[in-house]
Amino acid sequence: MANDVQDRASSEADNASEGGAEVIIGGRYRLVAGSPLPELDLGDAKAYVAQDSHSESDQLFIRICPPTALPRMGIFNNLRHMMEASLLRPIEFGSVKRPGIAGNCTAIVFKRPEHGALMPVGATTISAMQPDEISRCVLGPAVLTLGYMSQRGLTHRAIRPDNMYWDGILKTSVMLGDCVSFAAAALQPVLYESVESAMTPPIARGVGTIRDDFYALGVTTLVLSSGSVPLSGLSPDEIIRAKLQRGSFSAVMEGERPPFGLRELLRGLLSDDSYNRWGLEQLEQWLGGGLRSSVQEVRTGAVERPFTYEGKEFSNYRLLADAFGRDDKKAAKALADPGFDKWLRRGVNDNAMADRIHAVLDVSQDSKTKGKPGPRHVTQVCMLLDPFGPIRYKGFVSMPNGIGSSLADAFSCGDSEKIKIIAECLSSGTALDWYVLKGTTESVIYDQEIKQIKQMQHMLRHTAPGYGIERCLYMLDATYACRSESLNGIVVNGIRDLLPALEKIVEKQGELKSIADRHITAFVASRTKSNIDKPLAALESAQGDATAIKLAMLSIFARIQSSAGPSSLPFLTAWLARELESTVNRINSKSRRDQVRKRVRALAGAGSLVDLHSCLNNDKAFNQDERSRKMAMRTFADAAREIAQLESREFQDSAQRLGWRIASGISTSIAFITVCFVALS
Repeated sequence: MANDVQDRASSEADNASEGGAEVIIGGRYRLVAGSPLPELDLGDAKAYVAQDSHSESDQLFIRICPPTALPRMGIFNNLRHMMEASLLRPIEFGSVKRPGIAGNCTAIVFKRPEHGALMPVGATTISAMQPDEISRCVLGPAVLTLGYMSQRGLTHRAIRPDNMYWDGILKTSVMLGDCVSFAAAALQPVLYESVESAMTPPIARGVGTIRDDFYALGVTTLVLSSGSVPLSGLSPDEIIRAKLQRGSFSAVMEGERPPFGLRELLRGLLSDDSYNRWGLEQLEQWLGGGLRSSVQEVRTGAVERPFTYEGKEFSNYRLLADAFGRDDKKAAKALADPGFDKWLRRGVNDNAMADRIHAVLDVSQDSKTKGKPGPRHVTQVCMLLDPFGPIRYKGFVSMPNGIGSSLADAFSCGDSEKIKIIAECLSSGTALDWYVLKGTTESVIYDQEIKQIKQMQHMLRHTAPGYGIERCLYMLDATYACRSESLNGIVVNGIRDLLPALEKIVEKQGELKSIADRHITAFVASRTKSNIDKPLAALESAQGDATAIKLAMLSIFARIQSSAGPSSLPFLTAWLARELESTVNRINSKSRRDQVRKRVRALAGAGSLVDLHSCLNNDKAFNQDERSRKMAMRTFADAAREIAQLESREFQDSAQRLGWRIASGISTSIAFITVCFVALS
């Protein structure tokens, strides 16, 4: 599904220049110049009026995302065809340039909502809604939509009042807002996120599960029913601390009584235990009037005796894990201090957790860190203190399924240090520890994610082109555009876009300055369905040989053209034919060499990389030529030996003696015949 979206990426879409060139998406959706829609802006993504050339009466708008947005294009097709859902559905997308912004931006076309959002962006108060109105207009459509998404394995991750719109002429229903323009939960305020997600940087929260959406729906329900945003005067860290110390439900209620009829609903949706949090089944029963049981609130991570770290007292070990994860060196020092062991034995009620932490620290005593816990040990302790929290490694914090977006963000920002830490986190097995430390039962639930992490470890063990952290980047984010500098800024989202982009560059510049870099090879290796192990091995063994590299890339490009097109690439083919004509000299037979050279020159203008590859990388022909060469060498060697033998002194002496014997015999025979003739006559 992701490949389908990539292959439709609008390389054909016109780029908007600073001069105000017309922007057309998908060949039909035109951005109306001078028509901003600030009320539909989303974060840094700007909205503009759009017109459909096939149906000008449709009310549409285009949202242009910043280059760092990392849109969720992998779910685009699913949402576009989800006609039954009450959702701001995307219609089309393309790549454009936005004045004043370096790099290309993703532009997404949506149907324009009939009414405004339930709450303006940045507002803290609105007119309160009645519980029955919330049930009918908000919860009903939301549960239906989340049900459709859950069936497809999707999450929304952007549910909040300022991203929900009134729907229908009489405003009898609500539709969920945009969930594709940014990475999952990237714009969600901490208030609307569960504790573990709130402790994670927005870009690294990952797609999560449908229960994360229900948590956000619970907070949204409270805001709409009370008419105000709770905890609005607190910082994000203070909100997280309040949720951990009092529990999410008590924290957001701020001592107030729940709106009439919503107490059980809010307790169920705002449970800090994701397994006890209400899901689709409970919500549907509640809406039908059949569920009135209340979820008991549990304060997770509370301890009787606080632990002092960096001058602060921590009475919740989940908060302590968060503090440890910010600086692994300071955390390692604290873990090695006898005071931590004392607190662990006396201040923590969970003996099983304390024993597991002791086991980790005991192992660290025998490690290369000379008795002090290393970065991985600190991470493991954080995982045990906060089992459902994010991975915390050397200052890098991410949920496991948010590593892909974190890595993509690091590449987008050029943060080489962060890229290095993520690679180390994956290759060392630290990311895998998040699953392993949960035990066998939990590991079964995350089986697919575990397999993916192990696959990343395999990729990182190889440093050859097509592997390494670049391969991980494109495998973890299946819709991420190729970041090769060789593409000169052309957006290549899918494998079908690569060869046309290279063709355009050769047409303009006459050559490719770099035909193979780590990004192009990794992008192709992760996107193509063809087996390219052999040409990747050839690239590795090329050792900087430009001709060998081009031959290997020709093999890769030929496979792409064969499976994904386009049918003709005249400029790229002609350039490669010129560059690789010298490889014909590998052929030993002069007649065959001339024949192949003539064939290469003929193919130069044909535009078929497949035929050029068959001509220059024809193993059968080269093997036959090699056999002929060896046979000729054997024949020559045999003739040389025979000539040498004939010219040798031994042979000459032997021949002379043989000649003498023959001459003597002939003379004797003639004499005998003569005597006989004389006697008879």
